[in-house]
Amino acid sequence: MKTLRFLGMTLLMVLCAVNFAACSDDDEEAVSNPNDIIGKWELTWTKGWELNDDGHKEYWDEADSGLYFVFKDDGTGYHYEDYGSNAYFNWKLEGNQLSVTYTQFDGADIYKVEELNSSTLKITSTDDDEVDTSTYKKIAG
Repeated sequence: MKTLRFLGMTLLMVLCAVNFAACSDDDEEAVSNPNDIIGKWELTWTKGWELNDDGHKEYWDEADSGLYFVFKDDGTGYHYEDYGSNAYFNWKLEGNQLSVTYTQFDGADIYKVEELNSSTLKITSTDDDEVDTSTYKKIAG
């Protein structure tokens, strides 16, 4: 009986050790060159899901256009659509988190930066009822 208990405890400890070793660090690495964000970006692709009125997820993965972000080196910027007005904001990039705080109204958006280089910006916004990953291409530096 003691041998069985010893084997059971040993097996449990081995499983716990393997479990801890298999877990990766959830902290994401910082963006390698934060200055790459400076410039004008045009939306090219969007992918994600949102909960519909029935509580089911509706997925999309499609080309998109007509939305632009402009990030200035002084921490300000704006975004606009082809048929809309500008929404001005202050921005901050820390690690892989992009914070956009609007100056014309109360509100802020927090994005996870999935990819940032001299030509591509890929950001994800996550809410309880929606996850949206948007890909932008740089059209002006």
